[in-house]
This record gives sequence, structure tokens and C-alpha cells, in this order.
Amino acid sequence: MFKLVYAALNVRPEEQQRALLLLGLGFFMGIFLATYQLASETQLITQAGSAEDSSELIRQGLFAAAILGVITTALFAFFQNKISYGIFSVINLIVIFTVVGGFYVLHRTLPEEYMQILSFVQFATLGPVVAVFLLGFWGVFGRLFDLRQSKRIIGGIDTGQLLAAIFTFFTIGLGVLSFATYNLLLVSAGSVLGALVFLLIIVNKYKLGQAQAGYEQSGHVSIKDMVNSKYVVLLGVFISISIFAYLLVENSYLAALSNQYPADEEASLREFLGWFNGSILILSFVFQTFFNDRIIAEYGLRVALTILPIILGVLTITVLIVGNLMNFGVSSVSMAVFFIFVALSKLFITFLRDALENPAFKLYFMTLDNRIRFDIQAKIEGVVVEFAKVIVGGLIILLG
Repeated sequence: MFKLVYAALNVRPEEQQRALLLLGLGFFMGIFLATYQLASETQLITQAGSAEDSSELIRQGLFAAAILGVITTALFAFFQNKISYGIFSVINLIVIFTVVGGFYVLHRTLPEEYMQILSFVQFATLGPVVAVFLLGFWGVFGRLFDLRQSKRIIGGIDTGQLLAAIFTFFTIGLGVLSFATYNLLLVSAGSVLGALVFLLIIVNKYKLGQAQAGYEQSGHVSIKDMVNSKYVVLLGVFISISIFAYLLVENSYLAALSNQYPADEEASLREFLGWFNGSILILSFVFQTFFNDRIIAEYGLRVALTILPIILGVLTITVLIVGNLMNFGVSSVSMAVFFIFVALSKLFITFLRDALENPAFKLYFMTLDNRIRFDIQAKIEGVVVEFAKVIVGGLIILLG
């Protein structure tokens, strides 16, 4: 069985233990990402009341999440250069566990009148918490494998995360979990502990870069130096534009959900999110397994990074044309058609970002000097991304 897994991941014998431990870490990370996302989105939409109130809360929540994201990712970029990465990554997971466990306790103890505020704050932490979790995972990956190894296995190293998230989403979609939505936070907290066990093994066994020169002595790169590097600026501009598109689609998608699922249909909304998000991840898994490495190897990173913009552009133009032809209004039929098109846009932009764009984009950081690579990567994928979210979140609030 393990031989088939190693063959599918293009892992060589000397890399097998590291890859297996990362798959285990990714497995529990996948459970966490699925349960925390589903709980946060479901509770925000159903606690808001009317669709109009829900849409307003979504806009404010996306903006608040972006503000928190800038702060948390800036702290991540700062402290990863001040503390041994092994210790820092462990502290990172402990903080996430504390946050998630704290929300669970508050849902069990606070009076009902505080639930809307609590759901809003929880939703606002979704983006930052997921961002630092992913930054931590890819930071571990980057310290365990060099550039040549990374290019060979990066497309499938998060397979454990995908499979776990798929299983979790479909389990919820089938209605197997009949308890209150906030109880998913207990599953989230438990999965963080599972990830922590694998991380401790990795830290103890491989020291996260201490055996590889220059990793633990990572240098700090100033904003001025980053701006003066055309290569780094282009990386920042590309990921910012991608985030603009993603967040605009995400806002429309969540707002459409609030119209389709009233506050009294929490179970139905939770099950739909389970089926829909699970379907997205199945597409991601199939694409990563059969197409990702082939596209990057045969056509290069340039083609890999232009597939998503082209498909999203086609979908956007289609929505505009159909919307004008049908003269969308507030009727149930019009809203249903609008929801279908928005959901399709959400599906394509999410699975292609996860399966193709993100792995391909990460390879561009591998060419940077090891002494500054992790600092630049954390700042671009963290601070720059979250700052872009602040801008687009502000525009969404202004445009209403």
C-alpha cells in the first residue's frame, strides 16, 4: 500500500519517512480546515437573520478577516525569523488550538443574544487562522525538501489534507453528524492536536532545517528591498490580483447562500456546504493526481498560472451575458439561476487555485536564496495577500 502511495507522489526511498509524516500532518490539517470553515460559514449566515442582514455581515466579516489577517501574518513573518522554526511551528498550532477551543467554550456558555457577535468574530478569524496554518505547513515542507525534490513532489504532498477534508465534508453532507453546528469546533480542536503530534515527531526527528545550512539563520528582508526587486514585486502583484478575483467571487457566493438558505435551515445549509465543498476537493484531488504534474512538466509554470484566469474570465463574461438576457430580479427562479452561476464560479476558482495555481506559484519561491526565501514567502503569501484582502474587502463594503 505504501509503495503505491510513494509511487503516486514520486517519492524516492530516502524521502519516504519525511513524506509520510507530512501526509499525516496534512491529514489532520484537512479535517481542521473542513470543520472550521463549515462551522464558521454556517453560523454566520444562520445567525444573521434576514438575507440582507446576512449579506451585510458577510461583507463586514470579510473586511474584518482581512484586517486580522494582516496582523497575524505579519506576526508570523516576524517571529519565524526570531525563533527556531521548530519551536515556532509548535507554538503556532498551540495558539490555533487555544483559539478554536475558546470559541467552542463560548458557544456552550454565552447567552443566545451574544451568538451573532460570536459568530461574526469566529468568521473573522477563519481567514487568518487558515492562513497561518497553511503557512506553517508549507514552511515545514520547504525546510524538509530542496528545490529539486519540491518540484517533483509538491503537486501531491498535500494529498493527505485533501482526502481528509473530502471525507469530512461528505460525512457532514450526508447528515451523519446531527449535532449542533458549533460542536464541529470540538472536532476542529481535536484535529489540531492530531496535527501537533505529527509536527512534534517531525521537529524532533529532522530539526526543521538545522541540518541544512542557512535555514535556521534565515535573514530578514525589508519592505524597501522587496519593492526594489522586480521579481518579488511581480510575485506580489500576481497573487494580489488572484486574491481580488477570489474574494469577489467568495462574497457573491456567500451572499447568494444567504438568499437560498434562510436562518431556520441551518442543517440544510450545513449539508449543502458539505456536498459542495467535498465536490470541489474531489476535483482538486483528480486534477492534482492526473494533470497537475503533467501540465507543469510539459507546458511550464507560465501555462499553469494562466489556466485559472482564462476560465474565470470566460465564466464572468457568461454570467454578464446571461444576466442581461434574463434580466435578473428578485424572483426565486432568477435567484436560483444566479446562484448556480455564482456557485460554478466558486467551484472553478477554488479547485483550480488549490490544485494548480498554488502549487505552481510556490515553486517560484524555491529559486530565492535560502537565507531570505522563507521570510519573503511568508510576507507575500501572508501579509501581501491579507493586505490585498483589506483593499477588496473595503471595496465590497463601499459598493454594497
